[in-house]
Amino acid sequence: MQPYALAASDGKSVEYGIPFLIKLGECTHGRGLAIVQFTARSGEEPLAHVHPTEDEVFYVISGRLTFVCGGAEYAVTAGGMMVLPAGIAHTHQLAAGEVAQVLALTYPVQSIPHGWSGFVADMEHAHR
Repeated sequence: MQPYALAASDGKSVEYGIPFLIKLGECTHGRGLAIVQFTARSGEEPLAHVHPTEDEVFYVISGRLTFVCGGAEYAVTAGGMMVLPAGIAHTHQLAAGEVAQVLALTYPVQSIPHGWSGFVADMEHAHR
């Protein structure tokens, strides 16, 4: 792997329910971290789901998201972040008409060469 820089709009664009911009791919780079950027919009929230192989961190660039996980709700606004351990069902919600810019980071709960079959790998495989 060589050093590289990306402009704000650079990365691999994929449609995976909603548009995502992969800034650092799980399989492409295989270094134990994946980073994707997306716009969360009310009405497009994911169903509650579980990632068994990866922890997730959501950094809210702008807007407000309410994360629902482990029987609790966490309101996160611009500049805040949410840490979601592997194995916990979760989703996020937005107020009607709201939009949030989000950076999602995922990393494996154990070291697995060439990716860990997380959701970023699913996006990468679906859009080869």
